[in-house]
Amino acid sequence: MRKIGLILFTMLGVFFATFVVGTFFDFQISEAIFHNKDNFGLVVSVLGEIPGYAMLAFIGGGWIALAIHRDYKTYIKVILYVAAAVAVGCATYFAGQEFFGPNGFEGITYRFVGWFIALPVMVGVTYLGYRMCRNSEQEYLWLFLVIMAVALFLAFVPGVTLIKSIFHRPRFRSISTTGLEYYPWYLRCENYETLMENFSLAKEEFKSFPSGHAAVSLAFPATILFLPFIKKEYSKYVLPCFICGLAWSLLVMFARLLVGAHFLSDVSMGAIITTTMCLVALVVIKGTKKLII
Repeated sequence: MRKIGLILFTMLGVFFATFVVGTFFDFQISEAIFHNKDNFGLVVSVLGEIPGYAMLAFIGGGWIALAIHRDYKTYIKVILYVAAAVAVGCATYFAGQEFFGPNGFEGITYRFVGWFIALPVMVGVTYLGYRMCRNSEQEYLWLFLVIMAVALFLAFVPGVTLIKSIFHRPRFRSISTTGLEYYPWYLRCENYETLMENFSLAKEEFKSFPSGHAAVSLAFPATILFLPFIKKEYSKYVLPCFICGLAWSLLVMFARLLVGAHFLSDVSMGAIITTTMCLVALVVIKGTKKLII
């Protein structure tokens, strides 16, 4: 448990440092690396959130394992199945909608195409969660899964979506192509509706701070750190999987800078939000005195 806390605190410190750098040099950094509609950046962007949302599907698979292999009352099993369906459904929906649209490949208006692409991945990860959780020695596995699901939900929805609706920060790609005024993250763009009309921009172009892609993509390596709570023997897989997941998250953050969708402070804050929620989850788990590794 101490190792998990140490890694999360280290991540929090690094992302806070990059956030400070971004606060002072956001515009200069984006101006230096911006490449409008870069294919590499777009591909990484549309795929970037899939592993993060897949963690919800993984949790759903764990709930299915509990419903099948634990001796619970019927109504509890029904609740677990419903919760699993909601988790997998939300993961598929949110991952799929990023493929085509303002943050993905334009020109295809049928959003369901992205959902059909995401669905097999989510089903596969759901099955993985089922397999890894069905033989867990953790008596209160259901509680662990609930804590992690709540932590991810708070990171994805209130942590990112609500903050976006408060600041309405213009994206760099719109600033670069239209001449829109640059706003640092701490200055709320109060007249964004007028700017939308004057510059013929969609509302999506005023959702730069913080980065949802950074928050969601980091959920993948952050959640991996907690695998030993499911089964102790998974500890040997944590470090290599975490390193690969973190490398992917950093690549996603760079891609978002590359295509001008976010500034450095945006992706840093998205990462800070998810890391903080995982630290809170760790504290809650430790406080239960039931979930031990």
